[in-house]
Amino acid sequence: MMIRGKLKMDLKRGPVFSFRPDSTLPKHLLFYIMKKPGAPARSRDLSGGICLPKLLFFDLDGTLFDDHGQLPASVPPALRAARERDCLLFLNTGRTLCNLDPRLKILPLDGVVMGCGARIVLHDRTLRALELSAADTLRLRDLVLASGVPLVWECDTAMYFDPQGAFHPNIAHFRSFAERNRIAREIVPGDPDFRAVKMFAFGGEAPVNALLSSFAALGFPFQPIPRSEGWEIVPAGCSKAGGIDLLCRELSVPLSDCYAFGDSDNDLSMLTHVPHGVAMGNAPEHVRRLCAHIAPRPEEDGIARALLDLGLIDSVSF
Repeated sequence: MMIRGKLKMDLKRGPVFSFRPDSTLPKHLLFYIMKKPGAPARSRDLSGGICLPKLLFFDLDGTLFDDHGQLPASVPPALRAARERDCLLFLNTGRTLCNLDPRLKILPLDGVVMGCGARIVLHDRTLRALELSAADTLRLRDLVLASGVPLVWECDTAMYFDPQGAFHPNIAHFRSFAERNRIAREIVPGDPDFRAVKMFAFGGEAPVNALLSSFAALGFPFQPIPRSEGWEIVPAGCSKAGGIDLLCRELSVPLSDCYAFGDSDNDLSMLTHVPHGVAMGNAPEHVRRLCAHIAPRPEEDGIARALLDLGLIDSVSF
């Protein structure tokens, strides 16, 4: 189910994105186009039928990682135990390809949903990779500059900062993070890698909505997701829930066998989409209220304890 070439979308579905072959990506990013691990056996139930694997989807920040960016020691062995129980494990994150953490290399992941569904990888296959062309991205940049909305561009190859863009104090935090992780770039004319996937905007709801209306009028609709510090701007029609649906179709696994773990507003689409939505203990109250299960905080071994409570693993040692 590979999406290739141009995706022709109408304004109700989303913008026209292009598929960039993995072979054209910088080599240091290709780790996340993962080699296929040993496939879990489809175990037999007591009646002799075949049991499909469970699909487990994990947010990254505030879920696998705690709110301070630390990976609890209990997470890797807990995920390995789930993998040994015939579960398939997926990261489902708002981060784009350039921003995936190297510590993920120790986790037994079967795939990644990135950019709130803009890029989807299953084992060694990229099922979806959506980004605007460099020329179309520059057209959006002109609208952003005219709007005065402060914004950071989260592309697959780098996090871009605009030297001509509007100021907001929180942009400095994004830049510091990006520079620390060597993914910061400034927008310069002719950069072929400046290709929009998603953005992060700051400011009030009215100017952000006006900006997105101007995007849509040009033929490139995006949608906002409220965050505590601003607005996550993602392609219309893309979501963490949509990424789950695509993988369910690809693997012929029903939604009833899916579990999602998250902590924030941009996780709500998946937490409320699957029957087994698990909110971490550090999630806001309105997120916890909408979920079927509540886990302890990440630093309280929330992932390991949730997997135990849900019967997805028998035990874990760390």
